[in-house]
Amino acid sequence: MRHNILFSLLATIAMSTMIYGGGKVVAPVEAPVEPVPAMHAPTPVYIGLGLLWGKYSGTCGNTADCPYEDVTYGAMVRAGYEWNQYIGIEARALATFWGADDLGGQKLRHIGLFAKPMYPLGEDFNVYALLGYGWTKTTTGGNGNLPTVDESGFSAGIGLEYDLSDKDDDREKDTMYDRGFDGQADQENGWGLFVDYQRLLIKSDVPDMDVVSAGVTYDF
Repeated sequence: MRHNILFSLLATIAMSTMIYGGGKVVAPVEAPVEPVPAMHAPTPVYIGLGLLWGKYSGTCGNTADCPYEDVTYGAMVRAGYEWNQYIGIEARALATFWGADDLGGQKLRHIGLFAKPMYPLGEDFNVYALLGYGWTKTTTGGNGNLPTVDESGFSAGIGLEYDLSDKDDDREKDTMYDRGFDGQADQENGWGLFVDYQRLLIKSDVPDMDVVSAGVTYDF
């Protein structure tokens, strides 16, 4: 008897639900899933172009009593790879080709490969060092009294970079990388400025050859 009463109640409830619901079973509504927009991930590769001031300090002839100093101007190109915000590698080439004096002047040519330790100074600035090995050559004009250099050896420098990229976009990208989407965290994307000083060849038996470079950099 109890089973019959329970069955009747369940049947009545089911019939009422069908009547008030219009006899239709309503399926649950699924919210549409919007695709995540693709983001351009910055890469650790950059290139740069700049102008430079070069200084040659030596002697004319083979005697120390004839000091000679020459200033010339030129251009440089650099390209590098940054593993993170603290270490990278850079290759650069430069040449001076105008501004020689009446004695003939010294035109400088240099190609080098450098380790690039770095340290960020806030969101915009980055200080770096250049420690590596390069080949340096000088070309003497005029009467030929100036000693020429055609050697390779240790080279070093120090510089400062300023980032011109959009900080909001970079902050969003860096958050993705910090969460494990990419191993290259803290990489910028876009244009920047740089200025640096470099001693082209560090040897005791060669003239001092120094350059100051400034230019633009693009981070891919």
